[in-house]
Order: sequence, then C-alpha cells, then structure tokens
Amino acid sequence: MSTAQENDVALQNDENPEWAKKSLRKKCECELCKSGKATSHNDDSHDQSLDQKITVAGVDLRFVGGTTKCARTMIRYFEKVFGHDQKNGSKGKRALGGKKVVEVGSGTGLVGSCLALLGAHVTLTDQSYVMEVLNFNLNKIGKSAAVAKKAFKVETKEHVWGTDTKELVPCDIVVGSDLIFALEGIRPLVKSITDMVRESRKEKADVEAYVAVIRRFEWETLYFELMVSELQ
Repeated sequence: MSTAQENDVALQNDENPEWAKKSLRKKCECELCKSGKATSHNDDSHDQSLDQKITVAGVDLRFVGGTTKCARTMIRYFEKVFGHDQKNGSKGKRALGGKKVVEVGSGTGLVGSCLALLGAHVTLTDQSYVMEVLNFNLNKIGKSAAVAKKAFKVETKEHVWGTDTKELVPCDIVVGSDLIFALEGIRPLVKSITDMVRESRKEKADVEAYVAVIRRFEWETLYFELMVSELQ
C-alpha cells in the first residue's frame, strides 16, 4: 500500500471509527419497563444507535458513540432557557456568556457541547475510558462551531464520582444527564455534585445544579432524598 493510500485509510478511520457502526439494544430492559410502569423508554425517540446527527443550538452536529434520550431532552430545555430562536427572534430567559459549567458523566458530550455553543465555558468530565470518544466528538464539534462562527469553549478532565473536585471549582452551574444505572453509584454521584455546589457557593452567590433523570428502578428515590438532604 502506498503512503497516499495509507493516509486515506487513516483519514477514513478518523472520520468513521469502527465503533461508530454499532448500536445498543433497541429495547430497554429496566425494572420499570418490565413492570409496565415506564411508558416512554421504548417509543420511537429511544434511539440507541451509536452514530447520530443532531442539530444543537442551530449547528448540525454528529455524535459518534450515541446519545441518550435524557440528554436530548435536556438540551432542548437549555436551548429554551439560554438560547436564541433565530426563526422568531426571541431570546432565552437567561444568558450563559461568561458562565463556567461543569458536566459530570459527560459521555459523548451532547449536553456539555450544547451549553458551550450557547456561550458557556464548559468542563466536561468522565472516567478515563470515555475520553477517547468524548474528545473525538469535541474535536469535530469545534470544527463545526468554527464554520458556523460560534464560540466553543470546552475542556475535558477525568473525574471519578466521589473523588476530589477541587480542580473543577468554582463554577456557576453543575449539570448531568442519565447518570443513575447502579445503586452503588448514587452516593458517589451525589457527593461530587454537592461538593462542587458547596465549594462554588463560597465564591459565587448563585450556583445551580441541573440533573436530568430517566426513571428505571424503584431504588432511584435514594438519589433525590440525598440531594435534598445535602443541599438544604
């Protein structure tokens, strides 16, 4: 194979990594789905493909590794609150310019990317094994943002829930979506979120946390109970 052919193959692999061709199971098998209590997990919006195209804050983006329904719902909420509707000229209720956002459990980066495109400086965090796909997507999104002449201020940092958060604060907003999959992960998750909020409030008067949850298990109520007790 010639050098030119090798470069073409490398470019193709860079644009379309092998894992982009795969898909997760199409049907949800959580406790609430099996019991019939959940009604929306398996409808047409439950897209489990690992290569998705989504318009975010007016920019057409590609997310390799897939996105969750929870994250897709959350970005539409943020677009309404913080965004600018080009069709009718209306502005969101609030502006994100100059705000620092930390996302926990960023995954493929949809929520953090949305907030960055809406004007925030976003630190996207996750565990080490997620960084390859996260950085892959952010690199591509940065190029799309440049073409659209939109600011895109992002950085990534490894963070395991329950560990030290000093490198992540102070911040104005903490966000996360679809993070509850295991009972043993709830307490570390709550610790990371509440530690960042408390530490940030020592320097900033108005610190918020937004966490979107799709209910899957009855024991998820522990998360809400802990968040209320920790932040009251």
